[in-house]
Amino acid sequence: MSDLSITSRTVNLCLAAIGLLALLTGCATDNPTSPPTPALIPATPNTEVFQVNDVLSEGPRLRVTVPVITLLTETGDQPVQLFAVLADPSGTYSYLVYPANRPGEIAEQFDLSAWPLEITLQPESSELILWVLAVIPLRYEATEAYGLQALAASLGIGFREWLSTERIDDPLAAIVSGSAGALFEWFASTEIIGQALVTLRAADDWDAGMASERSADGRLNVVFDVALLSATEVASLPTPSPTPGAREYALIADEDFSGGQSQLTWYEGQDRTFRNQVVEGAYEIQLTEIAQRDYALSWGSVENARFADYRVEAEVRLVEEGVQEARYGLWFHYQDDFNFIYFGISNDGRYRVAVILRNANRREIRDWTPHPAIRTGAATNTLAVETTVTGEITLSINGETVANFTDRTFSTGSLAFFCYARSVPATCRLERLRIWERRGL
Repeated sequence: MSDLSITSRTVNLCLAAIGLLALLTGCATDNPTSPPTPALIPATPNTEVFQVNDVLSEGPRLRVTVPVITLLTETGDQPVQLFAVLADPSGTYSYLVYPANRPGEIAEQFDLSAWPLEITLQPESSELILWVLAVIPLRYEATEAYGLQALAASLGIGFREWLSTERIDDPLAAIVSGSAGALFEWFASTEIIGQALVTLRAADDWDAGMASERSADGRLNVVFDVALLSATEVASLPTPSPTPGAREYALIADEDFSGGQSQLTWYEGQDRTFRNQVVEGAYEIQLTEIAQRDYALSWGSVENARFADYRVEAEVRLVEEGVQEARYGLWFHYQDDFNFIYFGISNDGRYRVAVILRNANRREIRDWTPHPAIRTGAATNTLAVETTVTGEITLSINGETVANFTDRTFSTGSLAFFCYARSVPATCRLERLRIWERRGL
């Protein structure tokens, strides 16, 4: 189990944005509001660099190594943090953050050659763009409140989306303005040192070789080395991300909530619309009143642990029969209330899987879809999640696999249990939770 901890989130349903909650439950609304600020999460990782490369084991790749980034503006003794994103408008994106285990580094030059960025080229790929962003975190708490992994992924996907526009604004301004308020606090707490853009084109043989480019704002100079790896070369190379290989699982948590106790720390709280608490035999969410909208919703997260390369089995059920449109389940790879992967079932036998990033659907894996494995009404269902550090995810319901996909938006995180209904009272119970992590040979 990771030693990264999560502080208590504040659950105030009056603050939860109508647009956000409708998104998380797969509902529509005509009156979206800005989301509240995410709860503080000490999310600085232990590693010096946080990196995600989106590559496949076959097909050609483009590798971009950055041996020198030079700051051309005076920063004094203030530490600088770098974000680098390599994005394909027709495909995906890869990114890194340096340094990732502290607010920044005091230097005029940075060497990122140990961490090349790679992307698997698609048949329709015609250009890739390298974006380098240098910032001074004036208030690093805002970065940690957002979650560094979620922040890096937000910048990556936001940059790729910007590439599909007319590119009138600078990338960061467009990403922040399009974040529905989620990035405002982070942006306001940083000083932007500079941004550099490098365009690589297939028509120019991807500009293979070493070159340099000064940013349009005159504040950065980036030296980069581009290498095109053929499909044959790729077949003989390991992927840049570590592969788990053949390893065994170790059981790290087995919760049955006997005696109203839990070895994990769960959010517990209440107001007039909900009550979240550990009770005899369950972590229980009671929805008691519907206010300000036409549904009730609450959720609670594990607050003292994050998990990587793990498997989860959760026995969940609805207490009352006849609840209107009840939905409940897990949010895994949970970063905060606005960044996680949604895995839920309904009391009428449907399930949904979605990647939620910055309060928005980054990726709808399965919209509400019927499945015969789901036990309807108030019966107990077992949800299973299996993840790897390279992004492979397998989901099952009562022993039947319902989804296999790869997503690298988040590679680690915590867990949350949620409960939604269009009538009250409605009570959702998490009655058994087992968590395993893989151990190396």
